[in-house]
Amino acid sequence: MKSDAQDPADDKSGKTKRDTETSRTPAAPVLAAAETAESAAPRGSDAKVVGDGDFRPADELDAEPAVADLPVPSRNKGSAAADQATTPRKRWGMAPVRWGGTLSAGLRRSTSENSTSTTSEIYEARLRANSYIWKPYIALVSGDFALTAIRSQDSGDAASSNLAGTSVTGSGTLNLFPQSRFPFTASLALSDSRSNGSFSTSNIEQRRLSLRQDYRPQIGQWTAAAGYDRSELTGTFGSDTVDRVFGNYSNVLGKHSVNLSGDFTRSRADGQSSRSYYLGGGHGFSFSDELSLNTNASITGQQFGIGSEDSTTAKTQSTQVFSYANWTPMDSKWRGSANLRYFETNNTIAGTTFESRTLGGAANLTYQASRNLSFFGTAGINVDSDRRVNSNQALGVSYSGDPRHLGGYDYTWFTSASATNSTAAKGITSRSINGSLGHSLVRSWQISDQSLLSGSVTQSVTNSRTTGLGSASTTTLNHGASLSMQANAGDRLTGYLSTSFSDSRTRGDATSSFQLFNVQLTGNWRVDANSELDSNLTWQWSRQQSDRINQPVVLIDQFGRPVFRDDTSRTGNTSLSGGVGYSHRRFAGIRGLRYRLDFRANTNRDDSRRFGNPDALREQDRATLDLDQRLLYRIGRLDTELQYRIAEIRGERNQLLFFRVIREFGSF
Repeated sequence: MKSDAQDPADDKSGKTKRDTETSRTPAAPVLAAAETAESAAPRGSDAKVVGDGDFRPADELDAEPAVADLPVPSRNKGSAAADQATTPRKRWGMAPVRWGGTLSAGLRRSTSENSTSTTSEIYEARLRANSYIWKPYIALVSGDFALTAIRSQDSGDAASSNLAGTSVTGSGTLNLFPQSRFPFTASLALSDSRSNGSFSTSNIEQRRLSLRQDYRPQIGQWTAAAGYDRSELTGTFGSDTVDRVFGNYSNVLGKHSVNLSGDFTRSRADGQSSRSYYLGGGHGFSFSDELSLNTNASITGQQFGIGSEDSTTAKTQSTQVFSYANWTPMDSKWRGSANLRYFETNNTIAGTTFESRTLGGAANLTYQASRNLSFFGTAGINVDSDRRVNSNQALGVSYSGDPRHLGGYDYTWFTSASATNSTAAKGITSRSINGSLGHSLVRSWQISDQSLLSGSVTQSVTNSRTTGLGSASTTTLNHGASLSMQANAGDRLTGYLSTSFSDSRTRGDATSSFQLFNVQLTGNWRVDANSELDSNLTWQWSRQQSDRINQPVVLIDQFGRPVFRDDTSRTGNTSLSGGVGYSHRRFAGIRGLRYRLDFRANTNRDDSRRFGNPDALREQDRATLDLDQRLLYRIGRLDTELQYRIAEIRGERNQLLFFRVIREFGSF
């Protein structure tokens, strides 16, 4: 909404300033306040479309009027008509509304490896609008409504596989005092999807409510926020509801900093229920630039049940406090740090309770004798709930040689040695001596003014001997190599490509090997004025093998005889994550024809909705590999789109061909 004042002191011809505005088009109705005199003639609205400069800052909207624009009070105090004409009054009117939408029709054909192809007709209508209440800095409102109709036919059996579906979605958002120190946001989204077929019928309703209140004082450095989320799904599977309440607070007072946060969630689905909560806080104190102290504490808990909410089958709770201090003097060769920690767990499973508590601390001190030589020492102690005490101490020294230039290469060698002592409960002790020696070779090549190629090779050997509990003697040989290229050509090219390989092999009383190969491509490349390539892709391969020579596994053959064999485990993993995208704004030299290619990979999956994430989907049917290509052509407000997509979902290859025509209307 907005407020306007009638000025009775208009030009001498008797024609008011508002008479000149009657030719403007009235805006759509949303509540607005306006001031006018009773004697003023009817006028039109001077509202503009939202987004065309009417959402001005509050200081501009509340600017004081000039002296010449102020109303002149009547000199004849006995004239009631004159007094009434100079007294403004408020009247509810109309605020500007920015609205628009789309109408679209499409044809989609999808195929899968283990199913027949499906052809679908898709029709969609969407309407969006936003405006404000009173004035833009008082409240902003927006709404979105969409209606989708789908008719599908299975190519395997056209007579019995017709499927008709409709989906209605709507959402609304209210931003109260968006430019203030205490903004409030509320949003509500509703959707209803129904489909009817010969063999299946589904009905899924989704409801999502989000409330959030923020606050910061006019004087001070503290901020606070609180909110509530509710996500509810209802369908043929039953109901799935997630409720979440959260809040946080942070403040800075001189050398002190404080932060508090809390989160409570409840999930109910398919006869199962779960609750989880988190309460955490932190405090930091900086004595000086050389000494600081930080403390963090948290309480977390989860509860799972089957059937009613009272039939709990599992419950877990953990409490931890961690405090640490850092000492880094500027003009000293000494460095140090210390920490103190407390950890407690309480688990209840099928009526049986398990408790555990641990209190411990550790400290370390480092002395930098020279640029190459340094000494270090560490000490730690832990006490559990059964009063069992574990302690450890270590002393060590490390030396790194000065780099030597051999042609275009930089060669460096390094060595270290340490001795440790560990004492467990009942006086059980173990001691170990560790020593390592290694060297590295590094070189860089300046390919051009904008690109740099770097490579390195490292090799090290480590020997460890342990006596007492768990005595063993092992030798580990490590190899590593990496090659990377970095390019920076201003706005045209910014990229980074790296490959690395590492190999570790351990021999002795314990035998194991580990290999890792990693490739990463990140950057943005403007090929020309109309096309660009962006990427953030990581590929990783790893393999691990371990043999326990001194711990054979006993198997029983078909005749009942024992068979001894060594325990050997082998694991391997290959993962791809990230994406690559390419876009062209004038494809094939045709003006207005756009092309977009997106490749996405994600092999990680989660079940976060069960643990209280209202944003997560119910079914994790995300594609592990996804190649999406689109051609778009626009003529005025008519937009056409051709999409071809190949995706791997649950190990199956799926293909999609989709053509759609979209007509826009309005000014959104």
